[in-house]
Amino acid sequence: MAAIGAALVVAALGWTPAFAAPALSAECGPAPTGAMCPDGPWFSFSTLEVDVSQGPVTSRYDVTLGAGKDILARIEQSTPQYVGRAEVLLVDGSTIVYRNDRSLPGEGQELLGDPLLAAQEVAALLQIALPRGPGKLAKATPVDSRGTRILSARTPGVSSYFGPPWTLKGSVTPQKNGAYAFDLTFDFRLASPDGSVSPREYQHRYRGRIGFPAKRPRLPDTMDLTGWTLNLPPGSMQGSTLGDLRSALGVRPPR
Repeated sequence: MAAIGAALVVAALGWTPAFAAPALSAECGPAPTGAMCPDGPWFSFSTLEVDVSQGPVTSRYDVTLGAGKDILARIEQSTPQYVGRAEVLLVDGSTIVYRNDRSLPGEGQELLGDPLLAAQEVAALLQIALPRGPGKLAKATPVDSRGTRILSARTPGVSSYFGPPWTLKGSVTPQKNGAYAFDLTFDFRLASPDGSVSPREYQHRYRGRIGFPAKRPRLPDTMDLTGWTLNLPPGSMQGSTLGDLRSALGVRPPR
């Protein structure tokens, strides 16, 4: 009877008791509280060119996931503190070489962090918006998605956590030779690894092109590495091209 009486009082007063919403998690998991960690056909890209706007920070990344285990990234970045550019190349999944005029923070493998994370963010947003993948996209398609869970984008070295409520709007347009142009505006709140979400709203805009060629491109042996930093034993490499570096590392040519 006490429970019935309490319900009658609640109804008479015209209010309902507040219940705490379940805490969100930044760890991948099912709805309603687990983080979204997308995976699918958009992550099989080979090339990505993207301009990223994050408030006063603008970045341009050109990423190639080459045949074998090669990754090439070109970086241009402008912030209130600095403007700079760099190039970084992972050869055969094991050796980092780079060219940096010291205008950007970081060196060596650290330079791969931002472009690879941006690539994961783009692929994740496209996967959420168009889960059937690029192969099902035949014409320019509008994007309009919303979420109430944390969205996580990750690389082996760094992660992004986007808190809800978030919205994604824009468009994706097929181009020639397996490429797709995209223009995505993403509004979100900043989330932390502990699952907490800030009240402040942020906006990122991603504009560029993502490519799915029939075969992953092979970075040419003729690529000139003059002026690049190569952390190799003295005398172990003869010449100055990527082909010379591959020879020094014992990387076999493709069959």
